[in-house]
Amino acid sequence: MTYSDLQPLLERDFNYLETLQVLKHNLLKYWSWGVSNTQLVDVDKTDNDYVKGLLLKVNAHRCKGYVLITLVWDDTYTVNIINNRGVISDTYKDVYFDLLVDTIDTRIEKIDDYVR
Repeated sequence: MTYSDLQPLLERDFNYLETLQVLKHNLLKYWSWGVSNTQLVDVDKTDNDYVKGLLLKVNAHRCKGYVLITLVWDDTYTVNIINNRGVISDTYKDVYFDLLVDTIDTRIEKIDDYVR
């Protein structure tokens, strides 16, 4: 997957450190995704804390590939689930920050046999 493949999915700059803080608020869920690499997409040259995309390489129960997180102009996230061949398998739009972890976890890790 190259930068040019991701370019059409990017929206606006956002502080990736704040987003990582939201993702890691529940460390057990974050660790269960098997995140092995975090890449910053289109880093702002004037402020390195701002990016247009946060790309997680995951090895979760239901997804082995990537999760691309972007921020839209209305301050909601878009989450793209991308397989190892670079094909987008799912897109979730209008995800508010307090639903970000559960949206990702439900798609890539959670199975029906888990206890609630």
